[in-house]
Amino acid sequence: MKKSILVLLFFLSLVIVSCQKRQPLCCVLPKPIYVISAQKNGVNWNAASQIAYYKTPTSTDTLNLIGHVGEENINFILKKTAENSYTLIDATYFTTVGQDAVVTSFSLDKSQNNAFTVTVSTDEKTFEGTFSVHFKQTYGNTSSPGYPAALDFKDGVYKAIWSSK
Repeated sequence: MKKSILVLLFFLSLVIVSCQKRQPLCCVLPKPIYVISAQKNGVNWNAASQIAYYKTPTSTDTLNLIGHVGEENINFILKKTAENSYTLIDATYFTTVGQDAVVTSFSLDKSQNNAFTVTVSTDEKTFEGTFSVHFKQTYGNTSSPGYPAALDFKDGVYKAIWSSK
C-alpha cells in the first residue's frame, strides 16, 4: 500500500511540475533602438547605427552616421551648420566580402532629389531623422542583377547615439 501511495505521489508531482509554465531557457534580447531602417530598392533594410567623429585636416565639425549589417555598410557625412543643426554633405554605400574586400561601392547621386532630416538632442548625443537618398555605383560589376547600377533608399528613418560625446 505504501508503495502504491509513493508511486501515485510521484506521478502526481510529475504531472504538476510538467504543467507549470516556465521561463524560456534563453533570454529574449531587446530590439536595438539605435538603427537605420529603409526600403532599399523596395526591400526592407535594417542596420545597427552609430555616430563617429569625422575629422579631416580642414574640418573639425563633421560627423559620420554609420550603419552596418553583415556585408553591407552605409555612411552619411553630416556637417554642423549651427548649434544643434547638421546637414547631409555626402553619403556612401558599399558591400564587402569577408568584411574587408570591397565588392561594390556607391556614392550619393547628387543629380537626384535626395532628402535628409536631422533632429539633435540638446546635449548633441542623440541624432534621429528621416531620409530618402539615391546612390549610383562607382565600383563593381553592373552586368549582374546582384550588383545594380543604382540603389534607392526610401522611407528611411534612423536613430543613433554619439557615445564619445
